[in-house]
Amino acid sequence: MTNVLPWHDAPWQQIQNRVMQNRLPHALLLSGPQGMGKALFAQRLAENLLCEQPLADGQTCGHCKSCHLLLANTHPDLFKVEPVEAGKQISVNQIRELIQFSTLTASYNRHQIIIVHPAEAMNRNAANSLLKLLEEPSSDTVIMLVSHQYQALLATIRSRCQRIDFSHPDPTVTQTWLHNQLSAKINIQLLLNLSNQAPLAALALAQTDGMAKRQTLFESLTQLPTGKDDPIRIAESWNQLEVVQVLEWMLLWTMDIIRYAITEQRHSIVNQDHQQTLQRLAKQFNPLELFELLDLQTEAYRLIMGSTNVKPQGLLESIAIAWVKLGTTQRRTACPR
Repeated sequence: MTNVLPWHDAPWQQIQNRVMQNRLPHALLLSGPQGMGKALFAQRLAENLLCEQPLADGQTCGHCKSCHLLLANTHPDLFKVEPVEAGKQISVNQIRELIQFSTLTASYNRHQIIIVHPAEAMNRNAANSLLKLLEEPSSDTVIMLVSHQYQALLATIRSRCQRIDFSHPDPTVTQTWLHNQLSAKINIQLLLNLSNQAPLAALALAQTDGMAKRQTLFESLTQLPTGKDDPIRIAESWNQLEVVQVLEWMLLWTMDIIRYAITEQRHSIVNQDHQQTLQRLAKQFNPLELFELLDLQTEAYRLIMGSTNVKPQGLLESIAIAWVKLGTTQRRTACPR
């Protein structure tokens, strides 16, 4: 019932082999960048395991009682846990409900399926509660943790799961799929470079105003070193955008500048559409200050991704001021003595 994505073929076959050998792990960790379709994979596997008459190729029959319940999102043996609101944490009470569900007997004598997405959204107490279930799982329960940042999970949770890595799809497969979804005029490779090679994220970037927002951000960023714009005002405009995306784009630009400053190799630049500007900045800025800026942006990204209580405005202001400082140093160096 769930759409099949071509870069899922290899991990799907791996799991199907385990199912046929009756060696399916009780806990799976589906990891990789956001936009790989990991949650779709988890849903597809849940449907396959719950179907009463799955087909030989791993698809569902589509007409049994379980398939009808899955289509209506009312199957009693499937339990999903996700944040109540986007950006919020998964609470310990949600995990307690999950544990209570796992004590029940499967209604259709097959499996009980639990999907936690995204798993890194669990707060500390929630993660510790889930760990108890992972240590003593029921024989017919399959737990799937979907994670965009699996390293943020407790090491003890990671060690009790069989990990399926979606981080390195076949580039030929993902590029062909995107070409079939988009106009031939669009730079497919650039979209993938900006999306951690995640096809669904690349598609969303192309089909929304994401690229226009990225261009506006780039223009404001490159104007800061000239000293003509107020960094506080610019930081306020950044804060009106998706802050995580803003920081990811900033990090890519900064790393491009540093790479070119070190290697002077144009092919090392990820942001191909801004190649000339990034090359010019690499020749103008102090390398030591560039690394300091990279550290500042990386720490801001870590803080925002690791806590829902961090206020981005102050972090963005610090970054904007650091970009102004790059230009100040460059202008001071250029002044004749």
